[in-house]
Amino acid sequence: MNTSPFVILTSLTALASAAFGGMNYVFSTSVMRGLDRTGPLDAITAMRGINADANTNPAFLLGYFSAAILALVAGVIAVTRWNQPGIRWVLAGAFFVILGAVITMAFNVPLNNHLDSVNPEGLSMADAAREWQAYFSTWTAWNHARTVTGFVGAGLILVGLQNR
Repeated sequence: MNTSPFVILTSLTALASAAFGGMNYVFSTSVMRGLDRTGPLDAITAMRGINADANTNPAFLLGYFSAAILALVAGVIAVTRWNQPGIRWVLAGAFFVILGAVITMAFNVPLNNHLDSVNPEGLSMADAAREWQAYFSTWTAWNHARTVTGFVGAGLILVGLQNR
């Protein structure tokens, strides 16, 4: 078995990408649905707390964004090895992993920032329900997209490793 630094890097990238997809999957299929069951005021308050912790938790941030960082490095190296077998699969996988981070920053983070600006104590029940449903539906849809990018990226990278 060839354990070159590139094989180790791409293996770690695939693992981190699968973990990224898994974290997003759990949020989409369980956490968000559970928050939705608590009612809009409690859901808004809880999600604001989750976001506050996520934004200041180095262990979470490293675990969450390590896939994109590793994919960027693997992608750059893959470009320099363009003619090697399987490398296009690795590059395609890296693209999907990085796309997941782009979706996070372009869509989910702004939605989180908006929710953080909402004062749940100052909302009527109707306004809270409207705020939560707008956030919940849009955020979860983008989170589904992040889930897919993580799993597809991991899969493509593994196909590339298998075909090298």
